[in-house]
Amino acid sequence: MEIQQIVQTEITRLLNEKVRLENLLRELPEGGLIITKSNIGGKTYHKWYSSTISADSGKKVHKYIPKADKPLAAGLARRHFYLKQIEEVDNELDALNTYLSKHRPPTALDSFLDDASLVNILKKELPAPEASLAEELNNWVHAVYEKNPNHPEKLVVPTVTGEMVRSKSEAMILMLLEYSGIPYRYECRLDIDRKAYYPDFTIRHPYTGEIFYWEHVGMLDDPSYRSDFLNKLHKYINNGLLPDHNLILTYESDGHPLDIKIALDKIREFLSYDGLLTV
Repeated sequence: MEIQQIVQTEITRLLNEKVRLENLLRELPEGGLIITKSNIGGKTYHKWYSSTISADSGKKVHKYIPKADKPLAAGLARRHFYLKQIEEVDNELDALNTYLSKHRPPTALDSFLDDASLVNILKKELPAPEASLAEELNNWVHAVYEKNPNHPEKLVVPTVTGEMVRSKSEAMILMLLEYSGIPYRYECRLDIDRKAYYPDFTIRHPYTGEIFYWEHVGMLDDPSYRSDFLNKLHKYINNGLLPDHNLILTYESDGHPLDIKIALDKIREFLSYDGLLTV
């Protein structure tokens, strides 16, 4: 599948998702939600306030919400959540449209690899995955596994499968794996030295069944995040997870977001058959 086609498909999905979220907003009360917290006698108490704009003065008006009106507070909380999701969708749409506007013309190799008729001719000469392996990988994909229990509130970015992930770059990687027919698990538990780790993606090679791990290092500008990742990488290497061998790494910073071409090249390099994708 051509990169531009993948991007355009994702743009269409995101536009549909935005319409869905906007329709949900219409069913919710207007305004924002403010939550205050106080500690009295060792107990924590919360108070809810609605926040609206006065039609007369144009200023914010805060109104106390009694416990009996908890459904109102819940509705305002859902409104806030959906607005954040719409913000993420808009950011992703901006990034994808920017990519399309600046994407270089395909090289001769790109054109060949994206030509389904030519690739299909070659695929007839390639060994198909063994039926037993295909069945094993299908069972592996659909089996229940232990996911990352940490900070579920940060799973705010929807993907092509409906699964929520933590960043738009992870959503992009998941989209490419899905469209390329690569078996994967998102944030699957991995035990190393009696400690649980959760690589972004645990992946099985569709032709060999070999296990790969993909970590997207998405906050290089953050010194604390960078230090934590380097410590994790040290642990990975000491336990046989080696970059550019069975550990795939991609990076980004505020000024240098992940390029979809880089992610697709990683899939072609590590997870395809001699550079030929299964789509």
